[in-house]
Amino acid sequence: MTSSVQKEEVKFKFAWMFGRTNDILFYFAPIVLALAVYYALESNLVAAGLMTVIAANGLGLNQLHLGPSWYFYFDKNNQEHWLSDKKRAFMFYVVPIIILLVCTVMGVCQPGLLFLLTTLWGMQHFIQQNFGILALYHNHNCGEAVVSRELQQRSLWASSLFFCSFYFERLMLKGQHATAFLIVASVLALAAIFYCGLYLRSLRQQVKDGAALNVPALLFWFVSVIYFSPFAFAKYNEMTAFLIPGVMHWSQYMFLNYMLAKYKYEGERAKLMPLHPLLLFALLAAFLFVFSFFLYSVKLSGHFVQPLVGFLFGLSNVHYFQDAFLWRFREEFQRQSILPYIKRARLIESGKS
Repeated sequence: MTSSVQKEEVKFKFAWMFGRTNDILFYFAPIVLALAVYYALESNLVAAGLMTVIAANGLGLNQLHLGPSWYFYFDKNNQEHWLSDKKRAFMFYVVPIIILLVCTVMGVCQPGLLFLLTTLWGMQHFIQQNFGILALYHNHNCGEAVVSRELQQRSLWASSLFFCSFYFERLMLKGQHATAFLIVASVLALAAIFYCGLYLRSLRQQVKDGAALNVPALLFWFVSVIYFSPFAFAKYNEMTAFLIPGVMHWSQYMFLNYMLAKYKYEGERAKLMPLHPLLLFALLAAFLFVFSFFLYSVKLSGHFVQPLVGFLFGLSNVHYFQDAFLWRFREEFQRQSILPYIKRARLIESGKS
């Protein structure tokens, strides 16, 4: 629902993506869950073993959110389009298998390198999702202040890289090369301040010229800017480092894909799926949850530890790879198979608020 109020000649616009309640619950409120789980782990309120692993993965949200990426594979239109071209067929069906195999081998031969590559890819994946959701929040040609895509990306990347530098300093450099880290962190901090300043300046100028300020979009931008701030201020280890930003990311991704599944496969379009669309959505998420934690339980028992670590990292890397192409809107087929239904979901859900 969109509303506007006038205050000191500034027009404030509350254009929620899927309605105020939905947006607050799934785009912003997960920080409460993240902090609760974080403090439970830090206070040793969670039993050791598998329960600790589940908690560190956001009560399994990490594994659940892998399901929607595979959901796309059951759409008959997607299958037909991907299989109609050898390059696309290779990319969507063969490359994921290669990634799983390579990661499994690296888990045995190069676990440190695999951890580093997965971490870097995961950070990039988080940042790009934030950028994508921020882009969806904006309403072009509606009298709304909208910053350029380039400046949106630079402000998010600069601030994220600044906070992520603390992750590498703590867990990889482990306090060594302190002077070099301070120099790098200072440069990144200046870049973050510069680009975030340009972002706010652009908004201010447009608002001054009469454009409306979309408050939810600005709020989401701010949350995205500080997304990785726990790396600088919280206590964590390799297992819990991504817990707080991860819960935010996993919740947002699950909800966005749920909205897509709900509104894309209405009526006759439900026949594109082999089962009821939302049932299939839930089953895939549940399967990834059960399958992943079964593998974790085997790993914790001391069997096949290194290859299982590699395979589990591989599942995440496959997700990062899939998502980069599934949501690539500059490709017409992907854009037309997603964006109209997100817009429809936005229109209907916002009207319910």
